[in-house]
Amino acid sequence: MNHEQRTKISNQLDPEWAARVVRTIGQIEADFYHAANHLSERLMTEGALAIEKLVKSPWAMVENEWTPQVLCPEWKMLRGVGTGDMWLEVSEISADEEDNEHTWIAAATRAGPTQLCVELMFRRGLQDAAEQIISDEKAIAALIKQGFMRDEASMALYIPIIIPAEKLAQGFEQNDLTPVAEPFSKAMAQAIIAKPALDKLLEQVRAGAKRA
Repeated sequence: MNHEQRTKISNQLDPEWAARVVRTIGQIEADFYHAANHLSERLMTEGALAIEKLVKSPWAMVENEWTPQVLCPEWKMLRGVGTGDMWLEVSEISADEEDNEHTWIAAATRAGPTQLCVELMFRRGLQDAAEQIISDEKAIAALIKQGFMRDEASMALYIPIIIPAEKLAQGFEQNDLTPVAEPFSKAMAQAIIAKPALDKLLEQVRAGAKRA
């Protein structure tokens, strides 16, 4: 670590905050571990179950660890084997430039610069073309009208999943997260309804990738 890096870290320290953290570090460590593991796993499991009940053929849902992915036959890769050219995925959008680690609990309750969402994903070979087309407001106007949002930093298209912190806390207290998981299925349903506009976007992305 050089002098510049040490100075930057020193300037970021709030003395009172630092003292409070040190005095309660045992509780902070235990709480973070609990939130990042047990609580987040339970939340994401309930969210996946809610989405699984929603998804009907020809749509299909697969789970990639804790993150449900939903796709349809028209979005499968034209060549090769993989998840697809495009799919919908429960993801996290973060405004934190340093990309610090956040829990799914923090993302769901928007506790900080992070938020849970259903994000439109593209396979690696199409990502550059997708970003270029999504940067054009006219190209995504129909999707914006249907509830999608665009992250200006990453050009990601997504529908937010928002769960009030108190509602989530009560769900854990009552040991019933079924009502809490409704925003997962609601956001995914909203994305699925937009399929005609998503199909058109994928056509543009595929064409753009061929021209590149």
